[in-house]
Amino acid sequence: MSHALVNREALDELRAVIGPEKLARIVDRFLLFLAEAFAGQDRAAADYGREAHTLVSMAGMLGCDALSRACRTLEEAAQAGDDLTDLLAEAERLRDRTLAALQNLQAEAGAGG
Repeated sequence: MSHALVNREALDELRAVIGPEKLARIVDRFLLFLAEAFAGQDRAAADYGREAHTLVSMAGMLGCDALSRACRTLEEAAQAGDDLTDLLAEAERLRDRTLAALQNLQAEAGAGG
């Protein structure tokens, strides 16, 4: 499950560049942000678009490519004034799955894996 949602090679490359401690701090902050992403009902499309924009680069940097792509699509739809219902549902689904995958990877790393 994790491999489809999180590119381990991208994380390993980033770890090699910035070190494991800094990567762990970045992932921790990302997990906190991700846990709250797209929360709340009846928000303006522009709010979802801004949040999606932030997640595009954060998710991409951490190898969460599917989430990054979904957020890019959501951001573009919000800018175009399109209906966000289905795109938001897909982004939320990927958010939840990516959150779980990253937490699993953290647990593996913490266990020496």
